[in-house]
Amino acid sequence: MTLAQPATFARTPASAAGRIVKAECILVSVPFQADVKLVWGFTGGGKNTFDTLLVRLETDTGLVGWGEAFSRAEDVALRSLVETRIFPLIMGEDAAAISKIKFKLEFGLQNFGRVGPTMYAISAVDIALWDIAAKAASQPLVNLLGGPFAREVEVYASLLRYESEDGIARAVREAIGRGYRHIKLHDITYPLIAAACEAAAGEATVMLDVNCPWSVAEALAMDARIAHLGLTWLEEPIWPPDDYRGLARVRAQGNHRIAAGENAGSLHDFVAMADAGAIDIAQPDVAKTGGVTELLKIAAFCAASAIEFVPHCALFGPGQIATVHINAAQRTVPLLERLYCDFEAEIYGGATLPVGGRVEVPHAAGLGIEPDMAVVDRYRIA
Repeated sequence: MTLAQPATFARTPASAAGRIVKAECILVSVPFQADVKLVWGFTGGGKNTFDTLLVRLETDTGLVGWGEAFSRAEDVALRSLVETRIFPLIMGEDAAAISKIKFKLEFGLQNFGRVGPTMYAISAVDIALWDIAAKAASQPLVNLLGGPFAREVEVYASLLRYESEDGIARAVREAIGRGYRHIKLHDITYPLIAAACEAAAGEATVMLDVNCPWSVAEALAMDARIAHLGLTWLEEPIWPPDDYRGLARVRAQGNHRIAAGENAGSLHDFVAMADAGAIDIAQPDVAKTGGVTELLKIAAFCAASAIEFVPHCALFGPGQIATVHINAAQRTVPLLERLYCDFEAEIYGGATLPVGGRVEVPHAAGLGIEPDMAVVDRYRIA
């Protein structure tokens, strides 16, 4: 569904960015290889397809901005939320007023959640507004964030899950062969974790993300068992993810640096994690945690708190590209996460595929890359 503003707004632009006169939410679901297990299939089942929930904003000056809301499993409910709760609140607004619009949405929709789908939707709008702002300035987004510390960003292969030790070892060797020197695992059993580490030995560092499966006692037991494997970090070891005191116990009593934050909704969640002594590495997701605006706040907080800032990025649309710009603008350029799977088609026509384990920071105005609409239309969910 496309929402359009009456033409009266088109005659009175508030800035070079213009007023928002059209908004569209597009849900795209692209198949990927069938020989891996979903990391996000927490309720079981599911097809090997990946959602990209695009938000397209257009202003009366002709500028178009693209954003992305975190989405999985053909999430038509989230698309409906964007269309019915978010779009009516932003039509006619000056697109340059990014912080004002973000506050309007967050304050106005506070009863519908500060973490989760409502924040995913707000994140998408924020990303799209930054795209418009950079296009209005005729600059790549990274220049509006302070300028680049790097022209390329190193990528880590974020593996999915595998059925066997041979399967995960093959995936690790393949990723190394493609130029990756950093690999993250998502398996939760010792034999598969150990097999992956053995396959990577001497050629790639290994991180482990287990997606919140354990109690504190279980997490500490597994932490002890895998201590000899030399993992770079242990990510989200306990359930629920917002049990920061429990996470702090694992950090204090265990053997690994602790990474977390992809399930957070704002800067304040990271302040709470830091106050609890729960994390070494902060992992906000630009499509879940309030967009570009919020990630800049979190990055500054991390810099002042001796916490490493490494954004989560299980995304393949505008959120992925926004993360490239954000990472490039940091003095210590974080690794960029990329889920390790091969798609039937690429939304950006292959422009975001790593080469030798790196991706170039786009240098055209805005996010710097536009979606391939032929691919979007082909995989669009009605």
